[in-house]
Amino acid sequence: MSDFADVEQFARAHAACGGMTPNAMSRPGREGYLLTITCACGATLDRWVTADEASRPLPRPSQRAAPAAAWPGHPVSPRPQRIEVILQPAGRASRGRAVWLVLLLVVGLGGATVAYLTGMLDQLSDLPDQLSGLAGQRAAAPRPPLPPPAPAVVPPPPPVAVPPPALETIVRSLRELQSSITPSVSLNDYASRVAATRADVERVVTSAPEPARAPVREVLDVHRLAVSAWRARSVNDKSEWERIGQDPDVNLCVSVKRVADAAAGSRGVSRAQARGAAVAASLPQLWACAAEKVAALDRPPAGL
Repeated sequence: MSDFADVEQFARAHAACGGMTPNAMSRPGREGYLLTITCACGATLDRWVTADEASRPLPRPSQRAAPAAAWPGHPVSPRPQRIEVILQPAGRASRGRAVWLVLLLVVGLGGATVAYLTGMLDQLSDLPDQLSGLAGQRAAAPRPPLPPPAPAVVPPPPPVAVPPPALETIVRSLRELQSSITPSVSLNDYASRVAATRADVERVVTSAPEPARAPVREVLDVHRLAVSAWRARSVNDKSEWERIGQDPDVNLCVSVKRVADAAAGSRGVSRAQARGAAVAASLPQLWACAAEKVAALDRPPAGL
């Protein structure tokens, strides 16, 4: 087995130079040949081939399965096959045969190198198309839709305090005034409560239903008449009696009006004064009349 590793290395190093020229010469007195390989670039390789080496076959490379190349991958450099060169020490025919065998070896190595470079250039030339194809696939791939935005959570508005209806407020005030009338209440306390209740009611009475406004004012007028009658009785003044007897609010209470109409004047007392005295003596009837009117407001008719 002959080892031509130096020849292979030289051929690989100058495969792209443009060609190689082998030449074999024998020397007198020596058994063998001087192998000279001249490259187109001017480089040369001298190799002495003995007669014994020429008689041996060249070693063949082992065949190995080429591993699968991953994309884009680099082309696998083909391993050059050694060419058997059998050199005979005698005769010009043997010399020419050695030259041709060495030439075939160089050409085979150069062809393998060119094939390797050509395959690499082909793959590199296809690389832009492959990259553009991948870019097109990425551009064509639909993007997943964005999730819908979460609905905005609107906090519920704070509860609004709804004031009670005006009529309900009025009736409650009148009932409180009515409940303040006790046997122990004084004229001044009663008069103050009546004045305060009238002021509270007058502020909201215009918001009450129209049919209820007149009955509300009648209740207030009855209490005002009761305050005047109580005051006239306490001072025992005829002018006060006469003013009470002539007050038109006496007609608001049927029972009190009946008593006033039944009163007759006497010597030194006019009929108006007698009527006033009769009204002042009817305070409980006035309060009962006011309570009836409040109860009627508390249970208004369907039209209210």
